[in-house]
Amino acid sequence: MNGWLCRVAATLLAALLASCAATPPPRPAGAPVEGRVSARGKGFEGAEVRFLPLPTDPTDLPEPVVRRISGSKGTFRAVVPPGKYLVEARAPGLYGFFGRNPVLVLTRLTGLNLPLVPVHPAERLRTEPGKEAVEGNVVADGKPVAGARVFAYLEIDRGLRGPGYASSEPTDGRGRFILPLPPGTYYLAARARLPGSRGRLHPGDRFGLVPQMPLRLSQGERVRVTIETVQLPSAERMARFRGAFAVVEGRIVDARGNPLSGLRACLYRNPDMLDRPDAFSELTAEDGRFRIETPLTGVVYLGARERLGGPPELRERVGFYRGPRGSRIDLAPGARLTGLTVVVTR
Repeated sequence: MNGWLCRVAATLLAALLASCAATPPPRPAGAPVEGRVSARGKGFEGAEVRFLPLPTDPTDLPEPVVRRISGSKGTFRAVVPPGKYLVEARAPGLYGFFGRNPVLVLTRLTGLNLPLVPVHPAERLRTEPGKEAVEGNVVADGKPVAGARVFAYLEIDRGLRGPGYASSEPTDGRGRFILPLPPGTYYLAARARLPGSRGRLHPGDRFGLVPQMPLRLSQGERVRVTIETVQLPSAERMARFRGAFAVVEGRIVDARGNPLSGLRACLYRNPDMLDRPDAFSELTAEDGRFRIETPLTGVVYLGARERLGGPPELRERVGFYRGPRGSRIDLAPGARLTGLTVVVTR
């Protein structure tokens, strides 16, 4: 009897140990995010890098959930909980805003570039009701920028992109603009494009914003601001800092080859392609084109989803790349894969 009990106890102990060994280690509480703060092209030490969650109330920004101080070469590293964030940097009299905000943090992100520019105080002037406006100058290192437009946005959840709520006429030779607006709260950004630049901003274009976010415009008030802009660096310069990012480009189409909008191209480590993707694109427009920049290397699998994570729902549009090896593609550091087609069905 004692022998039988010993054998049962040994069996239970072995099962318990096997169960413990099979238990996966706990997942980290966040993902590492790395970048660099600069001023006049040089790394800036001592700036506070802040990660702000997207506001639930567009008329006010929440407090940052993570803060880090940039190091001797301007570099910073933070472990950030999963979610969407506005990333900014602050130093006395200086401000920096990541141009691709908001940032979705799910996996490791590198290459966040935060150039600092001088902060100019906003001047508030009285005017007649009905003549409220934001006016001022768009500058680069204090010098006027002609041909820039200033855009007012009601919210910042999708970044300061697109036409916004209202826009000014192009700035004159002194960089001056005037943007009539009703009383309210606004996020203001300025963009100056090189000839032929269309769509998203390209290297050489200029971008700037009003650091007072959101800017409050009261009844019977005109607010005068100066918007400092920075020039987008060359793709080669960004690549040197970020490391060898792979690029995956193509189109998402239906079974007849017609382009589809409203989907994301997704890269997975897992060939099942059911969990949250390891990298993904912005939502496709009417031309169905997608682009993914990723530090992933090795074997990955390419597909498309309407929503991220979990098994597909009934009637959800789902697609897969159909290459020589099915959905599998091999990514080398700095690789550029173009012309890939992801075919979507329901």
